[in-house]
Amino acid sequence: MLAEERTMQITAISMPTWGLTMEEGTLLEWLVPEGTRVELGTEIAEIETTKVTNVLEAQEPGVLRRHVIRPGETRGCGALIGVLAEEDVPDSAVEEFIARFAEKPANEAPSKGPEPRQIDLPDGRRIRYLQVGDGGTPALLIHGFGGDLDAWQAIQSGLAVNRAVYALDLPGHGESTKDVQAGDLAALAETINQAMDTLGLERAHLVGHSLGGGAVMQLALARRNRVASLNLIAPVALGDDIDPVFLREFLAATKTRDLQRCLGRLFANPSIVGRGFADQVSRNKRLDGAEAALSKIVAACFPEGRQRAVLLSELTTWITDNPTVPVCAIWGEEDAILSPAPLSTLPASVVRLFLPNVGHMPQLEAAKEVGALLSAQMGGVA
Repeated sequence: MLAEERTMQITAISMPTWGLTMEEGTLLEWLVPEGTRVELGTEIAEIETTKVTNVLEAQEPGVLRRHVIRPGETRGCGALIGVLAEEDVPDSAVEEFIARFAEKPANEAPSKGPEPRQIDLPDGRRIRYLQVGDGGTPALLIHGFGGDLDAWQAIQSGLAVNRAVYALDLPGHGESTKDVQAGDLAALAETINQAMDTLGLERAHLVGHSLGGGAVMQLALARRNRVASLNLIAPVALGDDIDPVFLREFLAATKTRDLQRCLGRLFANPSIVGRGFADQVSRNKRLDGAEAALSKIVAACFPEGRQRAVLLSELTTWITDNPTVPVCAIWGEEDAILSPAPLSTLPASVVRLFLPNVGHMPQLEAAKEVGALLSAQMGGVA
């Protein structure tokens, strides 16, 4: 009985699963030495994934008794990397726990989540999407320029607790059609509208980041009946300023290291951009027709390094005319791509989240805070 009680006081620290596509992670650094007491939420380790580098937090209080793996080592999601236990648990019990964990067969690794699928739009173009969850009023996640549906990997499953959540690849991006038509926000919005029809989504919580934010904004203005809530993350179309250097360097980058440096501009801490992230974006750019499609979007939406569509006035009127539709705006204080200044000009009814030490990718840099707000925005809407 005593051994069993002591075992119950030992807690495994496992390689986390951050997002649907994460299969393994590399420990970059332990942030807490062995023998240190940690509390719930204490940052204990820095983990690199194929997308970004993130910090692992303690899920409960205790003493960090063992670093099971060393910096530079890679483990699959769910693998033991550390152990928490109180001081009165003997070392022998901790070692026994580690040994038992190591004996688990490899086929006990977490199963893969849902896989992306494709739909054919009425006009013959093909769109890739990923659905997680089922039921409820669905949510639709639309990424920014140069991204793909993996931009939502850190929050999509969390939003799908009581609803279906769809993430799309916009035209010209990821594995969707490279026919962007006019390439402007109106064309992107109409593509989203067609995708909703094809997926059977009459109405959805619309979540858009950057270019995707402008697209869902445009869709909301044109088709009010499709909007359960409107959630904008560092969106375009609220002003005419945008960093032209990022757009120019992104289109010009042909080598992974150049693209990795360019993508670093999206984050408050550029070092969190993993090479795997840059490799994936580079592969997407090399797909047949992708370069021309992205160039067409830039020419249509950001001519001469400025934003063509400024929808602030129309959005303000729309919000006033639709007081029952929840609207939120999320921005990072360190956004180097789009100024967060428009936050102060939005109607008072808009829920705002202004995040310190966060750049242009809040859904990756501050996934916990962004996910919590989006869940709250969607939770009160049937």
